[in-house]
Amino acid sequence: MKFWNHYGELDLFTAMDQPTDVTKPTLFRYKGKIYPGNRVHSSWVGFEEDGKKGLNQLFMKDFFQMWMQHQADTSKNYPELSLIKDDNNDGIIEVNRPEEIDALLTSVKNYLGNTGFPLDGKRLVWVSDIRAYYSSKESRELPREEYEATAYASVYKFSHDIAPAKAALGAGGCTDCHHSASPFFEGKVLKEIFSAKDGKPKWMPNYEILGITSPWIKLGTFREASVKPFLYIITGLLIILAVVSILLQLAVKNGILSPQKAKLLTWVVLAGVIAFFLIAALSPGLLEYITLSRFSLDANHFWIAVIIYLISIAIMFSRKIDKKTSGTEIAIRKLGWFFIIAGALCGMLILLKIDGLSIVTRLAYTGFDLSLIFMAITSIISLFLKMTFIKGENQYDG
Repeated sequence: MKFWNHYGELDLFTAMDQPTDVTKPTLFRYKGKIYPGNRVHSSWVGFEEDGKKGLNQLFMKDFFQMWMQHQADTSKNYPELSLIKDDNNDGIIEVNRPEEIDALLTSVKNYLGNTGFPLDGKRLVWVSDIRAYYSSKESRELPREEYEATAYASVYKFSHDIAPAKAALGAGGCTDCHHSASPFFEGKVLKEIFSAKDGKPKWMPNYEILGITSPWIKLGTFREASVKPFLYIITGLLIILAVVSILLQLAVKNGILSPQKAKLLTWVVLAGVIAFFLIAALSPGLLEYITLSRFSLDANHFWIAVIIYLISIAIMFSRKIDKKTSGTEIAIRKLGWFFIIAGALCGMLILLKIDGLSIVTRLAYTGFDLSLIFMAITSIISLFLKMTFIKGENQYDG
């Protein structure tokens, strides 16, 4: 963590200058929305006053004079301040250890007594973010808003430096936020300025400030970074096989191909399609270049689901189950209907967003995508069985 002289930079440069140190803002929830902003931390000496709410801060001139007098004669003037050390070796002392808190409060009390500052009805405190310390052994938590590091420092939203649309969050698809490498949820945010152990800052993931727990973040990452890419690939495979199935049936029906040649061609097409997707998937950016960008796929997620549903339902109704139907095909069809129904239920939960079922609704997003994947898999198996032979029966006959 580096200290930044914000006001010094404002004085040195004009509003037309761009900052040389790029920092990522903290994301916090305010009135139901997520905003980027600056979550300011603070530490200072103040005092409580009987019968009054809140805390008062000491005049900076008093605090400054106390330290100047101490530095002039460290053994005579407020010698307790010598206990305050630079624990993290960053060149600036910090008050973090119990003995340092006691030393500072004792020194301030003595200084105020020497200057005649009235302390009747007042109690000194050392404020460090959300805690007010009366001593190293006694403290209390200060009330604050959930997005604040402390109630005694500003939190303000960023609404400048608007980037082009291509640089905005979401331009690269849902994984701009829902990914383990994305700083949106999992970026480090300052939790504690100086730890009591070594004086070093303590960090926490941004999702904690947003009030989201780790399992939900991991579920979202799993869905967007693993489930959806596989869904888009298998949807392409399903569409290709569905088209090939129709063409082969027409070729056999019109006598262009024999059933045996159609079966052989089925294996060739299947191997070719799988090889194509493997090569494209292993080549960074190639699949997006020759098909659609992740943003386009995520934006048309609804229509992709419609395509899977239409193909799957058409396959389920394409052949009547009778005595000649194999047990394998019956089992595949039952699974297909199960995932069709499961996907529909998840979709209804997503659309309705029923009050009191927020946890179920969150799970429904992942459940819907998984249902689409298994729906596509069962449909692909059904198509493959239809394009080949089952127990010697020609699926192109009749």
